[in-house]
Amino acid sequence: MSDLKEFIKLQALAEGFDRIGIARSEPFTETQERLLAHIKEGLIRGLAWFTPERVAYSCDPANLLPQVKSIISLAISYHSLDINIEPKPNNPCGKVARYAWGQDYHKVLRSKMEQLFEKISEREGVREARFLVDTARIVDRAVGQRAGVGFFGKNTNLISKGLGSYFFLCEILTDLELEPDAPAIGTCGNCTRCLDACPTKAIVAPWKLDNDRCISYLTIEKRGSIAPDLRDGIGTWIFGCDICQQVCPYNFKVVPYNHPEFIPAIPAISQPELLEWLRITATEESFRAQFKDTSLVRTKRTGLRRNLAIALGNSGESRVLPHLYTALEEETDPEVREHLEWAIQKLLHVMVS
Repeated sequence: MSDLKEFIKLQALAEGFDRIGIARSEPFTETQERLLAHIKEGLIRGLAWFTPERVAYSCDPANLLPQVKSIISLAISYHSLDINIEPKPNNPCGKVARYAWGQDYHKVLRSKMEQLFEKISEREGVREARFLVDTARIVDRAVGQRAGVGFFGKNTNLISKGLGSYFFLCEILTDLELEPDAPAIGTCGNCTRCLDACPTKAIVAPWKLDNDRCISYLTIEKRGSIAPDLRDGIGTWIFGCDICQQVCPYNFKVVPYNHPEFIPAIPAISQPELLEWLRITATEESFRAQFKDTSLVRTKRTGLRRNLAIALGNSGESRVLPHLYTALEEETDPEVREHLEWAIQKLLHVMVS
């Protein structure tokens, strides 16, 4: 390992990253072919912006930094200890994906990358660089695999041995010419736990995800109404989903890293009280005040309130009906109202069955 590469890896660890790899900057042609095939198969139909043109752009790092020679792929675990809170009587709890428990990771990772590259620049002089945290057009998981950070699991998540899959990825594109790491190699063997466990059958085959059936997509990215035939499968997930990671054997023995930035930022975010959150999302002001520093703002007030309605309908708790009726009277958004009405009808059916 060159002195510079070793320096970068040591500094990255000092900044709090848990895995660091170096990748070549050549276009990701195999990834491009795979993603284009997924578009043709209709697996990405929920994302209108995910076009063949966007795929081609995202698979060539030089489109983001013409001078790029190397990509530094960085991973940081968001795995923290579970926090068990005794729920209040008559107040069912929902579920939030673990990655959203702490601070908004975009801000955290960008800050860490900037500090890391400042140290690199102090040693090497000012260099060209670009910092990416899943909002720019790059195939970050393919970068991570090429850089040796992790391999693709059948659930399409990247898995890093000893780290599992509960981690964030980010990248630094640089004009530094660095010695690349070997690509990650791994296997799920005959395991199909993630495919079997997905309640909406979003993992249609190993390494193939139908995003329009994925609970994470439905509860975060999806705008408007969620198809009625998928609502039961969502259960009580109100933001994201961890099921395909929870059942993955690679995550069974991973020790929580407990990075302070990703320890729950809001009390009870790991077990949100559905009725309390229904109250919080009644107005834009209270929604913003509560969630402004978290990833939950991504789904917007109406999206989160829609998800809360589905979760309450799936809770089986007919005692929440008065609260749903009140929310329906106060709500003006037609799509949120549709989901509140659905929840009411489902719970009324539970009462008479």
